[in-house]
Amino acid sequence: MTKINKKNRVFLKAITEAPSVGTACNPVLKVLDAHFGEDYERYFASDAFCIYRYKDTRIEDIEAVFIAHLDEVGGNVLSEQTKGSGAFLTSVWGNLPTIYEGELQAFDYLAETGEEAFPATGTVELVEAEPRLILRGKGIRPFRTVFTFRETTTFQGDIIEGKALDPRVTTAAVAEAVTLLNSSINPNPHSGKVAAVFVMAEEHCMDVAKKAVTYLQRHAPNLKLVVNADVPGIQNLTEGQLEMPAIRIFEGRNFIDPMFGIRTAEKLEAKGIDFHLTASRSGSQTLLFTPLAPTISVALPSEGVHLPRVKMSLLGYKRCIKLLVAIGEEVLSD
Repeated sequence: MTKINKKNRVFLKAITEAPSVGTACNPVLKVLDAHFGEDYERYFASDAFCIYRYKDTRIEDIEAVFIAHLDEVGGNVLSEQTKGSGAFLTSVWGNLPTIYEGELQAFDYLAETGEEAFPATGTVELVEAEPRLILRGKGIRPFRTVFTFRETTTFQGDIIEGKALDPRVTTAAVAEAVTLLNSSINPNPHSGKVAAVFVMAEEHCMDVAKKAVTYLQRHAPNLKLVVNADVPGIQNLTEGQLEMPAIRIFEGRNFIDPMFGIRTAEKLEAKGIDFHLTASRSGSQTLLFTPLAPTISVALPSEGVHLPRVKMSLLGYKRCIKLLVAIGEEVLSD
């Protein structure tokens, strides 16, 4: 069983506290770079996705991709209300403007690290009879500043609490699982049959994932497995449990390869893997990837979603990593 040790907690804290909004995901990519290290190569497609695979391994050789998205909820700055006022109109994603009232962090769209973020304050005002979030802060630039919550990730017993747990806990789980799979499946780990694919803007623009689909269609003809992992609110998942990952065979009205999912679930159940079979009330980017190969949707729920602070289970995280690894081993060993 994967253990949640100090290194895991440091990784979770770094990846959840880093700000990344829309396709402005360089701060989180820096955290992932450190996790994968020098043995991995990152293919970066600006405003779209990135792929981590072993160095000296061709993308054509990849047989499985594990997918998560990077962006958290937040917004972007539009124009200044009145020239010189320091008050900027914004567009917000993922929740109502009132959720973003208070202390926030803002950063330039081209920022490379989270250290480049600066304090900002959001207030809601009526603009033409519509509630709008107004952002104030030193360093704001129209049309290129983005913002999100500013929170510290904490651990209390089994609970991790903070911002951006949706999606970053499953982002971290995918990163952990891919490194484990590449070291356990192949006699020579550097044969690298498994890759991690991170899409940048699921929360704000689902269609960004199509760029990743198109790339994989053109360059990865030998795919046998696609797994997408995400964090729904617990109320969105039928029979949802914080400490238990799930395989979703239906996302809203969408079919996510139910026969393949059920067959795989039966094999995993026989091996004693902790998870449950379920459906979710809404969809995600999973459906876009189903034309590539047999596809499985993995979910690990949170208590609260798209809020400044939400809660998730460290046991659930540990089980999610184990589930992802077990799926990869089961399908690729056939």
